Amino acid sequence: EISLGLVGSEMCIRDSSWTPETEKAAISIDKAWLKRCITLSDEASLSALPAPFTDEELQRYSPVMRLTLAPWQEAVADLSNDELIALIRFFTVAEERISGWDAGAESPAIWINKVLRQRGEKLSVETLRWIRANSSNRFIPNGGL
Repeated sequence: EISLGLVGSEMCIRDSSWTPETEKAAISIDKAWLKRCITLSDEASLSALPAPFTDEELQRYSPVMRLTLAPWQEAVADLSNDELIALIRFFTVAEERISGWDAGAESPAIWINKVLRQRGEKLSVETLRWIRANSSNRFIPNGGL
């Protein structure tokens, strides 16, 4: 979806995959939605994406894919390391399979991996290989260098 709008005094063309920085600050990450994403991180559920999400959910959660590190740190602070790895799996595949959820260097998988590293945890070689096999995003899992 493409629309025209004003950002400050500038006329901008906006597509559904871009969110202005001023709007990002107003977006929150729903913890119940994160729990749902965790339950959808198994191979069968990942291969069915974008199901079971409705079109309205796909559009509503698209901007969450491009939030910065800080909101992700807060949203996942109470989750276990296993839950964080499940979210990395979910967001790695969701970005590939759901139109408008591409995030590049702002992928939630990157931010969640940073939280894991801050806890002293590293992704296993097996998980790293899985990410490479399931993502074309060269920034996952460590971000830009």
